[in-house]
Amino acid sequence: MLGSFRARLLAGFGIVIVLTLFLSASAFVLLLRQQQAEAAQQRIGILVEPITTNAQQMQLLGWSRPQISAALSDFAIYYDIRILMLDPSDKVVIDTEPRHEAIGLTLDIPEGTPAEVGLAPFQSVRMPILDDDLYLFTSATSLAAAPWPGVQEDVSKLVLAVPAGDVNSAWAALLPRLSIAGAGAGVVAVLFAFLFAARITTPVREMTRASQAMARGDLDQRIGGEGEDEIGRLAAAFNQMSTQVARSNRVMRDLIANVSHELKTPLTSIQGFGQAMIDGLATKPEEYSEMSSVIVGETERIRVLVDDLLYLSQLESGTLQLSLDEVDLDAIVDDAASRFRFQADEAEVTLRLALEGTVIRADGRRLEQVLANLVDNAIRFAPAGSEVLIRTYRLAEEVAVEVHNGGPPIPAESLPNVFDRFYQVDPARAETRHSGLGLSIVQELVQAHGGSVSVQSSRDAGTTFAIRLPIDGPPANAMLPRR
Repeated sequence: MLGSFRARLLAGFGIVIVLTLFLSASAFVLLLRQQQAEAAQQRIGILVEPITTNAQQMQLLGWSRPQISAALSDFAIYYDIRILMLDPSDKVVIDTEPRHEAIGLTLDIPEGTPAEVGLAPFQSVRMPILDDDLYLFTSATSLAAAPWPGVQEDVSKLVLAVPAGDVNSAWAALLPRLSIAGAGAGVVAVLFAFLFAARITTPVREMTRASQAMARGDLDQRIGGEGEDEIGRLAAAFNQMSTQVARSNRVMRDLIANVSHELKTPLTSIQGFGQAMIDGLATKPEEYSEMSSVIVGETERIRVLVDDLLYLSQLESGTLQLSLDEVDLDAIVDDAASRFRFQADEAEVTLRLALEGTVIRADGRRLEQVLANLVDNAIRFAPAGSEVLIRTYRLAEEVAVEVHNGGPPIPAESLPNVFDRFYQVDPARAETRHSGLGLSIVQELVQAHGGSVSVQSSRDAGTTFAIRLPIDGPPANAMLPRR
C-alpha cells in the first residue's frame, strides 16, 4: 500500500540512495575531470614526436608536398586527429581536415603548457582556428629545416589538433561505467533498504495488530523482537505494558469480585437481622440487643472495608500527600511494638526489637500505619511460644526495617501476590476484622516514600517482610506514585 509506513520508509530510503549516488558520482566526476582532461592531452601529446619525426624523414627523403599530405592524412585518419604543417612564417601549408581547410592561414600559436611523456616533450595550447575550437599540440623541439623540392621556403612546424570538446569531455567516457556501477550499487542498496525497512516495520505491524486485539478485549498479547536497539526496547516495553494491562484488568475483576464477596456476607447478616427485628422475632430485650450488636458489628466491618478502599484509591491516584519531617525511625518502631504488646501476650508471642536505625525524612504517621500492618500480620501468623523480631539497620543511603516471624512459610507461588488487594494466602484463616488490603496499603505507602518492600519466606528461615527507605526522603516531584 502506497500510504503504508513501510512504503513511505522505502520511498525515503530510495530518495536518500538516489541523492547519495548522484552526489557521489558528481563529486567523483568533478575530482577526475581535470585528471581525465590531462590524460587525454597526454594521449595526443605522445603522438607529436613520432609523427613529427616521420614528417622530417619524408622531407629529407625528398617527398613532394602531396605525398607528405597523403601520408599525414593516413596518420590523421588512423589516430582520429587533425594534422597541420606550417612553414617558417607560421602559414598553414598542409591541413588534413578538408572540411575546414586552413591552408594559407597564418597561425600565431602562443607558448603552450609544457608537458612530457617519457622522453617526448610537447606543448599544448587551446585556440580557435576558423570556426573550430581546438587544442594544438606541438613538439617542444624544432623540426629540422629542409627545403621542399621546387620551393624556396622551409617547413618549420608540425601541429596536431583535436577539438577542445574531445579533451574536456574525456571524462564522459566514464559515464557508462559509472552508470553500471551506480545501478549495481542502487540495487544492492534498495535490497538492504528493504531488509532494514522490514526490520523496523515488522514489529510496528505486530504492535498494531496486538493493539487492535487489546482494544477488542484480548489483553494477553505478546510481540516478537529482541535486541538492545530502539525497536527491541520498544517491543520489550510493549510486552511489559501488555502484561501490566492484563494484570491490572485481572486485578480489577478480582477487586470487583472480592468487594462483592466481602460486602455480601455482612449485608446478608444486616438484612437478615434487620428483617427479624421488623418481623418482631426479637421478643426479649436481650435478643433485641444481640441482633443490634450483630448489625453494628457488620456495619463496622463494611465501614473499615470502604475506608481502606478509599484510602488505597487515594494512594494510587496520588491525591494523598505526605507530610514530610525529620523522624526517628527507631522511636516509631518502639511505639508500634508497645501498641501490640497486649495482642502479642494474648497470642503467647514475644516481641523482640533490634534497633540500629537513624533519623530519616518521612511522614511519621504513615510509617506508623506501615509498621502496624506488618507487626499485626506477624503476630497473627506466629505460632504460640515463638517470637516476632523487629529489626532496623543503616545502609549506605537507606535505612532498612525487617519484621520476621517463624510461622508457616508463604508458598512460593503466592509470594508474588501477597501485596495484591484482597489476596489471602490462607483464606480459611482470614479474620473478619481484616479487609485484606493491609499489605497493598503498605506497598503503596513505602513506594510513596521512594522506598521498596519485599518478602522472603521459607520453612527453615521463617517469613521476613523487608522495607528499604531513603534517608533523605522521596524526590520532591514524586510524592506519591501515579498509576
